[in-house]
Amino acid sequence: MTPIREQIIAALAERLSAERANSIIDTLPARSIWDGSDGLVERNRYGGVSVTTEVTVETVHQADRNHRQWSTQGNTILAELIATATGSDRTLDGLCEDIAYTGGTIYYPEEGSDIIGVDLVLAVRWSHAVGDPYSL
Repeated sequence: MTPIREQIIAALAERLSAERANSIIDTLPARSIWDGSDGLVERNRYGGVSVTTEVTVETVHQADRNHRQWSTQGNTILAELIATATGSDRTLDGLCEDIAYTGGTIYYPEEGSDIIGVDLVLAVRWSHAVGDPYSL
């Protein structure tokens, strides 16, 4: 059996066309998804456990040749990520209760670099039966 948390991360990775926990960049653009901590875990009134998992999506792109376009480029990339992650079915076909955008960062190219990065942070709220993270 596959844990619900794993099913959620796999579904998000597929939706975002992101590799799982990958820090090796072979081609641009590149996306990697990192499942983080379960920040809020509490029993719910239905005999289950409600969990909010933080998920970070890291992207790197070739920066625009015109440095005056970097802000526009970064904001466009961030908006596309938000729309892809949260603009449609925020339950991943019933695997979770909600996916919410909670923050993002644009990393501008450092001197001598032509890479722009954008991170997206999501809060994924989901539930499982008490003592059974395999069952909804």
